[in-house]
Amino acid sequence: MKIIVFGATGKTGKEVVKQALAQGDKVAALVRNPKKMDISHENLSLVQGDVLDGAAVDWVIKGTDGVIVALGASADMQSDIVMAQGTANIISSMKKHSVKRLIVQSSYAMSGSPEGIELLKSVGMGEEQIDAIRPVLDDKAKQEKIVRASGLEFVIVRPTMLTDTEKSGKYRVGEKLTVKPGEAIARADVADFMLKSLISNEWREKTVTISY
Repeated sequence: MKIIVFGATGKTGKEVVKQALAQGDKVAALVRNPKKMDISHENLSLVQGDVLDGAAVDWVIKGTDGVIVALGASADMQSDIVMAQGTANIISSMKKHSVKRLIVQSSYAMSGSPEGIELLKSVGMGEEQIDAIRPVLDDKAKQEKIVRASGLEFVIVRPTMLTDTEKSGKYRVGEKLTVKPGEAIARADVADFMLKSLISNEWREKTVTISY
């Protein structure tokens, strides 16, 4: 299988790349700075470019079987376009090249629910810190809306608090998952689920939460 990963130099994106290569997939990634990618493999192709550049996105998507989006916020945490506009570019190119399967990482906190906010507070975030990341949450909300309206075979994945622990392969997934303050999930397990969702129809066109 040939897949494209957007956000491949981020922590979750790197896990996706690593696991995809381990299972024999061919992986391409559009990255702004190739030096940030510390994975080297004969089946990994890096293309320097920006997800906000529609032409670059279009070029890299041609000929792929599926797309995984693990885009993160800008360095200043004030972006209100990177995830939404970047994903819009991705969807446009997918339609152009008849690529149907799209897996997108979002965030449980994005849900806007009291539980989502309480999860942030449970790991020590105060009101000011939460307010500071609201542009990011708003961007993710726009991103999700664009994905749901795409007409593609999508899965939106909302992890709880992300950790760097090892993959367990054991986690809970659901559209209405009960989440308690302090719950977390390893990026490696999020990557595992996203890759499985590329070939499974179980959660097709659903928005799901993933946690332990």
